[in-house]
Amino acid sequence: MTITIPFCYSLLAFAYIWLSRSGEFPLSFLLKILPLLLLSGWLIKSRVTQPWLLAALGFSMLGDVLLAWDGERLFVVGLAAFLLGHLSYLMNLRPFRRCYPLLLLPYLGFAALVLSLMWPQLGAMAVPVCIYMGVILSMSFGTWCSGRATPWLIAGGLLFIISDSLIGLNKFYQSIPYAGSWIMLTYYAAQFALVKGFLSSPTRP
Repeated sequence: MTITIPFCYSLLAFAYIWLSRSGEFPLSFLLKILPLLLLSGWLIKSRVTQPWLLAALGFSMLGDVLLAWDGERLFVVGLAAFLLGHLSYLMNLRPFRRCYPLLLLPYLGFAALVLSLMWPQLGAMAVPVCIYMGVILSMSFGTWCSGRATPWLIAGGLLFIISDSLIGLNKFYQSIPYAGSWIMLTYYAAQFALVKGFLSSPTRP
């Protein structure tokens, strides 16, 4: 990999974050998904057959478009798109190796803390949010247990948890200053780290 791809990816990501500070704007969804389109092109150019990885990016872009189009009315549908994206990442982490159960404790503790803060405001969203949390925790924990594990993959899984936790806390707990910028910064970093991790894995297909 040359410096060109991470530089262009960072440039596109920061462009969207900067322009969306005051909210979505006309055609913002297009700029929002350009970084992921670049990652998809990188995968295709690598000539490595990773359909689940491309599917993960595709579902993520669908979720991005839905939330940028109407984040309030389409929140559940966008959540479902990202859930499918995380399941696709989880499929791409196979084969799995044995993991120490104690490694799961920090994940469960963090999930319990975030869920306890959001719970009074969840209402009808309690079940979808719990399902989503279970899937993203499984994906992130799977980066440790994958036979393809790399520091990049593990970092990507953790960054995704941070990004999605910020979304949940900002929506169902209390407003977080500059939440949108922090959410997208960790989100773009997570996507890049996961793709970089898969491509640099010594056991990639």
